[in-house]
Amino acid sequence: MPSEILSYIILGKLAGDPKLSKIVELLTLNEEIIEKPDQILSRLQEYANHCQTKDPRSGSSAPASALVSSSNNEPYRIIYYCSNGKHNPKCLTHKKEECFAENPHLRPQKNNNKRKNPNSNPEAHISTAQALYTNADQRSSPGKLVVDCGATHHMFHSESAFTSLSKDTTLTVTKGDSSSNLIAEGIGTVNLLSNNQILKLPNSLFVPRLNCNLVSLLKIFNKELIISRDDDSFTLTAEGKEILRGKTENNLMKVDYHLLTANKATAKESPWHERLGHAGRSVLKSMGLPPSDDLCKTCNLNKIHRLPFKDHFELAELSLDCVHVDLVGPISPPSISGLRYFLTIVDQATSYKIVHFLKNKSDAFSHFTITKKMMETQQDRSLKKLISDQGGEFMNSHFKQLSDECEFIHAFSPAYTPEHNGFAQRAN
Repeated sequence: MPSEILSYIILGKLAGDPKLSKIVELLTLNEEIIEKPDQILSRLQEYANHCQTKDPRSGSSAPASALVSSSNNEPYRIIYYCSNGKHNPKCLTHKKEECFAENPHLRPQKNNNKRKNPNSNPEAHISTAQALYTNADQRSSPGKLVVDCGATHHMFHSESAFTSLSKDTTLTVTKGDSSSNLIAEGIGTVNLLSNNQILKLPNSLFVPRLNCNLVSLLKIFNKELIISRDDDSFTLTAEGKEILRGKTENNLMKVDYHLLTANKATAKESPWHERLGHAGRSVLKSMGLPPSDDLCKTCNLNKIHRLPFKDHFELAELSLDCVHVDLVGPISPPSISGLRYFLTIVDQATSYKIVHFLKNKSDAFSHFTITKKMMETQQDRSLKKLISDQGGEFMNSHFKQLSDECEFIHAFSPAYTPEHNGFAQRAN
């Protein structure tokens, strides 16, 4: 796992504690420290030592353990804790008579009377979520979102961003600063279009009072995530596939995006049109169903037909005035002798046809030269014009050299227009 991701995971676990919000924010914005998880742990340990020195009554009843940290030039320091209802003599942060482990009645009582939301549904499920960056001065622009390493969920402040949204779930969002919490009024799916790639974000939270749209860094990858940075731009690559690309502004990773929202107008009409076998408007109206004003893509594709090709060749009067060639293949399965292609040669004036079976496409030139020489000998005439498609078996240096030496015109039919080589196409 990259060291930066490990640092973000450590800080993300601590983002929910209001007492640690400031130090977490400072460490997150420090680009030199964020690349070294050991320095992150060292700074957190120094901050804990400072808090305990400032408040000697801040004992703990956690299991006996030792947090070890070090800096570049400082020795290792071990801090001892009290546990199992006994005071640890090695713990110098408080006296025995002030120990919370031996005297649990001295521990301050936590305030569990949380303020309830009067508009919340009492039957709704209430949970908690965390967001590290929620203290922007103003809302972000509609086309930008922030990649948050401390957010436990994807969060959006606009209801129109969701393709599907359920408001049966209410969640409390803990902010990174010490201000009051936010309320997520729903959960759903958001589809983003960034760098011509669609990113689906399920289980995204709808938080109306959120200052900016957030994408949780921990939610967009399962096993491996690589963050590449170049000057003021960055790229997120998960499992070998690039998923997001953006720029860093004020030490924040921001991504340009477009929302892909669902079409709610046809949610009740389109299924009936499809369920009844793509029935017309008159059929839907006769059944008392509302007809859809939108065009059905499947119906339009099936009704499209290709216009007839009215132009035609001016027929040649004499043989070898114009010859058409075409190659067909590869044919599967091949013949017993391994032949997979066949070359069709058609004289336009006489409709004389010759077919050669080939093993490889590269054999087309040699078979054509043999046929050309034979036809010119029998007719006592020279080839004047050759028509073929733009395949590599015809559009190469061999045919170019042959046309220059024998002084005949080699014309190529445009791509995807077999009508321009219709004599050979119909012969196939």
